[in-house]
Amino acid sequence: MQINRGLVFWGVGLITAGAVALAIQSGAIDGDSARQLWRYWPVVLIVIGLAVIAARTPLALVATLVAGLVVGGLAGTLASGWPDGLGLGCGGETPDSVTAEGGFESRGEVTLDLNCGDLAVSTGDGAAWSVAARYADSEPEITSDAGSLHVRSRGGGFPGFGDSRQSWEVVLPTDIELDLSVDASAASSDLDLAGARLTSLQIDANAGEVTINLLGAAVEDLSVDANAGSISIEADGSTAVAGSVEMNAGSLEVCVPVSVVVAITIEDDNVTFSHNLDESGLTREGDTWRSGPGMAAVTLDVDGNAASFSLNPDGGCS
Repeated sequence: MQINRGLVFWGVGLITAGAVALAIQSGAIDGDSARQLWRYWPVVLIVIGLAVIAARTPLALVATLVAGLVVGGLAGTLASGWPDGLGLGCGGETPDSVTAEGGFESRGEVTLDLNCGDLAVSTGDGAAWSVAARYADSEPEITSDAGSLHVRSRGGGFPGFGDSRQSWEVVLPTDIELDLSVDASAASSDLDLAGARLTSLQIDANAGEVTINLLGAAVEDLSVDANAGSISIEADGSTAVAGSVEMNAGSLEVCVPVSVVVAITIEDDNVTFSHNLDESGLTREGDTWRSGPGMAAVTLDVDGNAASFSLNPDGGCS
């Protein structure tokens, strides 16, 4: 019988990745320690190369199994966040800079599309906005008019090569209703949206960390889709937010005062998704956990695969 080594590789890799991700989410493996393993990511190239060399030898199956275990194990550590020490096309300094400023006449549409680097968003009084962007090789594209602001990365190196890192500081107004869209890949995003008035807040994050400060903010429609990273949301007694969060191979933390009424809905009983709602003191009604009667100030539909959700974790949100 001939064994399809390609199927063996992917099967072992996926099983290992899922097992490692679950172990990290359950605390059996320390997340910080797991991230440090990515400093040795070139081992992936070595084991795959050995598997290729051994393809027509009696050791072919063994080499394939080892390659699947190594690749799957490192992939599973992405559940603990974007690894320190791994600069996939994201290295180098940001010696050049560009700035822009303007204002919205009424409603504003804002799009921030960052591929590799750091994003810091804050708020200020009035209707004015500003952007200060540092970059390594390609200047970001900044376009605007009386009702919109778009900032997008341009260029970028092949993963593992080149210096494409960027660092953006964006200030948005609190006196204007905004539709804000953030698309961040291989990035660390600090969204300090205190006091913002957001008709919609859409976040797509891949392989990165996102912290969202919604103190005093109003968000009519929140949509978060995150893969291989971590999301942290903080609210207070004057926050009003409703929406959904979908996590794949990552973690979600939400911090709210005990006096705030929250309603968290988790529909699927997914064995790869864990949460602490049963131990949080909330009352369960079907698939929804509530902290009290009446209209909830924080309403979230949460879904996840190989992920975890914590409401008011010990030590606070990240």
